[in-house]
Amino acid sequence: MNDGRTESCRLDNRRAIRSPHGLVPAYIRPMFCRGIGPFRWAALSGDPEDIHRADEKVKALMPDHPHLRNWLDMARERIRFQGLPARICWVGLGDRHRLGLTFNEMVASGELKAPVVIGRDHLDSGSVASPNRETEGMIDGSDAGCEGPSPARGNTISSCRSSV
Repeated sequence: MNDGRTESCRLDNRRAIRSPHGLVPAYIRPMFCRGIGPFRWAALSGDPEDIHRADEKVKALMPDHPHLRNWLDMARERIRFQGLPARICWVGLGDRHRLGLTFNEMVASGELKAPVVIGRDHLDSGSVASPNRETEGMIDGSDAGCEGPSPARGNTISSCRSSV
């Protein structure tokens, strides 16, 4: 459910109705301001073990991020892969760079069976702009949006994801 507050209103959840901010203004936008955003990787080998090896490397490289470690452990335990095995987490700009280089090294050394595709998320790529989520509560009162990914903006690959 992407528009949880509207659904809560429909179900007459008074606490949600009183909430002054949505998810994006209260949580996601401040993370973007600190350079933290979505980082997704998919194993082109199709082997879930490549994702599990990458997850373990991420945890080893980022020991001071207990929420990230917890997420990776829970994801392995509770989330079934659909299509190519993939994972997503939120990390900072410098960490995304470092993780990308590490994945390249893992492929080069044979630790991973095939290359890993690194992607972003629809929030981070500017492909959506809903006044109920992404542009809610803009300080200047605007409801600005932008176009979706295009080759002119540097997009060379697009991916589809399931909201399930």
